[in-house]
Amino acid sequence: MTAPTRTLDAPGLACIDLTPLIASTMRDLRPGDVLEVRTDDPAARVGVPAWCRLTGNPLTDTIADTTHPDDNTAFHITKKENAT
Repeated sequence: MTAPTRTLDAPGLACIDLTPLIASTMRDLRPGDVLEVRTDDPAARVGVPAWCRLTGNPLTDTIADTTHPDDNTAFHITKKENAT
């Protein structure tokens, strides 16, 4: 697992708000940097991987915290190499 370059904590955000926030955060990163997105939205387990496929930014890890009562998940997204 690659250590994240930046972390985006987004508790309480639904995917409709989360994916635009991921996109704007990714713009500040360099190609090859890793963004860790932490969310408690259960729909993010489908929405974030779909966003990665659509944008071409590889989803490198999905880490679910099953010990916590909320549905906490962390995603590691690598900024694609050919990004402008």
